[in-house]
Amino acid sequence: MSSNVEIPFAATFPLPFRVLCLAGMGILGWATNLHGLNILGIDAAAALELRKASTEYAPLRAPLPTHQGPGFKLFPNPAATYYPIYRLFAVFVAWCFIAWSIFRLLTRGDVVLVDIFRYVPAICSLGVLVVLICPLDVFYKRERDMFLQ
Repeated sequence: MSSNVEIPFAATFPLPFRVLCLAGMGILGWATNLHGLNILGIDAAAALELRKASTEYAPLRAPLPTHQGPGFKLFPNPAATYYPIYRLFAVFVAWCFIAWSIFRLLTRGDVVLVDIFRYVPAICSLGVLVVLICPLDVFYKRERDMFLQ
């Protein structure tokens, strides 16, 4: 008897991991967007209102600010807006990849074992959710808050 049985996609990459993959693509897209704006010479921090305006400075609303106003000192380097987001993406991907690898190791592609070890994707998703809504100033809190806004 030949063992050329095709493993269903849902058994190798279950729904929670697919959702986390899409969320990771969103984080990567966000970082790439900020990086691209910086390459084009657009002040992304001002365009996206990431800077806190002081009381004596009320910035003029321009669609794509290319100048650096008085608040530019909050971001000494334009890369300071997107490097932390790339790092957040890297940690997110590492967490999800480790969880997915453990899931694949435990299930070995067996459809019956997928139901038994369904707690692995659940724990991975719960970990991401807990970190996302964590009120403590840990794990790129500022970037997580910007992502939620």
